[in-house]
Parts: sequence; C-alpha cells; structure tokens
Amino acid sequence: MGHIRDAGMAPYANTQVNRLNLPELTELSQALFDAGIKAWQIQVTGPMGRAADRPEWLLQPYELLDLGELLTQIGPAAKARGCTINAGNNLGYYGPAERHLRIEPYGGCGAGRFVLGVESNGDVKGCPSLPSAPYVGGNVREAPLAEIWERQAIGFARARGTSELWGFCKTCYYAEVCQGGCSWTAHALLGRRGNMPWCLHRADTLRSQGRRERLVQVKRAPGDPFDFGAFELIEEPWDAPLPS
Repeated sequence: MGHIRDAGMAPYANTQVNRLNLPELTELSQALFDAGIKAWQIQVTGPMGRAADRPEWLLQPYELLDLGELLTQIGPAAKARGCTINAGNNLGYYGPAERHLRIEPYGGCGAGRFVLGVESNGDVKGCPSLPSAPYVGGNVREAPLAEIWERQAIGFARARGTSELWGFCKTCYYAEVCQGGCSWTAHALLGRRGNMPWCLHRADTLRSQGRRERLVQVKRAPGDPFDFGAFELIEEPWDAPLPS
C-alpha cells in the first residue's frame, strides 16, 4: 500500500493508511526511503467505493492519534533522507504531527478552489474524490467547463465560512481556517460536510477530556461508482470497552 511512481522526475510514493497497514507504517517508510523516494503523500483510506464495504478496515477517529505519533517519529527520518511528507486533504489537522505533514498548515477544503475533477463520462465535480450524486455540477458534453466552474455545486468551498459547520467542528478553535476539513470524507462518513471526525486536534482534545469517538456503519453502500454508506458517530468514555 505504498505505490512508487517515477514520471521522469524524482520518485514519489502515495500511501493510504488504514487498520491493516498502520502497524507496518514505520517498516514501510524505511523501505520507501531506501528506494530513494523524495516525496511521500499519505492519506487515510476513505469510506467510499470498495472501502465502504470494509468498515472494519477503516481507522477509528481515536486511532489517528496512533498515526500522528508514528508520523512524528518518521518525520525527522524522512527529512534526513531528503524526503518530503505531504499529507492528503483527509489526514487532518493541526496536531503535533502537522509540522511533519505539510509545508504550510491546512487551509481548508480545496474543492472548486484549486482542484477540479472530471469523471470518465464527462461529469464535473469540485474534487475527484467527492461522491458523484451530491456534487456533480454539470457535464462537459453539455456545457462549457468555464460555465460549470461557476456553479454552486462546484464552488461551494470558495466562500464557505463556518455557517455550515456542525458537531465538534462548529466549536473548534481552528474552525475559521479549517472550515470543517475534507468535504469528501465528512460527507461519505456522516452524510453531509461540515463535521470531520478524522482529525488529530479533535481526537487529542477529546482524549484530554477522557472521551473518544467511534464510527459504526448503519447503512451499506449501494454498489454504484463513487458510492458511500452511512455511519453513526458515537462519543464515549476513553476507557469504555470496545466491541469485539
């Protein structure tokens, strides 16, 4: 789960992290550094497509703290080997590991701001990762791309603010700059954007209060392209017994 590419430039790798490969991340990093990669993008396996059918593989929100600690340990080794770690948009946000994950702090969802996605049938979304049904703003076979770009379905994040935030994100210290994190992941987990459970700062804040969050799938994905199910977010004591 660490795919190496070399497009005539310095080799780079892209890794999705989940409950299967989290224990192997340190070993994987050494293998990638030994292979000479100069850039490593890390993101969290999102709950869409095939991954939506394997909820037991997805990281629980509190497990991001384990990931953050690992990346904090790996970060100096990456720098020493001349490798830059670049976090994907759904690996958030603002915890102690942030300085190892991004050149600049996370600045909110990039969909329709400096990102655009075009599906194989010509449907246009603000980001390639977004689920299709809620976010397709038009089709390049039916309208000019410049016209589609101006539609609300594409440009929802351009003047987003904090009005649509809810749950923990609404009261977060970083709400103004983060604006609810990755729209794709939040929507695919909870059915709408504006509340992103996979967040280092959030998990750390809750842990300091003796609390944690846990995701439980309550609806399976229907089996369509870019599909997603639905999860219930449970907040509970940090030391509550976990389901078997």
